[in-house]
Amino acid sequence: MAATKTWWRRFLGGDDARSSALDILCQRFFSEKQNALRYIQQAERMQYPQFCDALTRLAAEEEKHVDALAAKITSLGGRVPDVRPGHVSTEQNSWYYIKADLEEEQRGADELQDQLPAVAADFPDIAELLERIESDGKRHRAQLRDMLVRSDPQSLGPP
Repeated sequence: MAATKTWWRRFLGGDDARSSALDILCQRFFSEKQNALRYIQQAERMQYPQFCDALTRLAAEEEKHVDALAAKITSLGGRVPDVRPGHVSTEQNSWYYIKADLEEEQRGADELQDQLPAVAADFPDIAELLERIESDGKRHRAQLRDMLVRSDPQSLGPP
């Protein structure tokens, strides 16, 4: 859908640095909000209390990103997108939940690397925010990898 909006904006002659930055901010907002919602949902299903706590902390950090992104979106005159919870893994053990989280974090990191150069020249403050999100994302991926290693793929599902 984002590609369609971008195509129409170019077709109508309204594609500029501001609209590109808004597109990127809205995409990041959507991704970060879905991550936060997914972490909360999965924390509720975790059989290990330490993993539940860790996912709850990750969700809180993602919400901080969401708040910062929302502020940038509104400062550029954009509208903060509505976000509904996305797909949550229905696997029966925590190893699969964590694996899905790690994969989603990595996908987001790859997208972010493509988005950063598009805003760096015209909006250094947005680039700084995205770099901070990426830095937190590296830490999140390390935490998820650690949780993945410490969990057993043969464990029983949640009670």
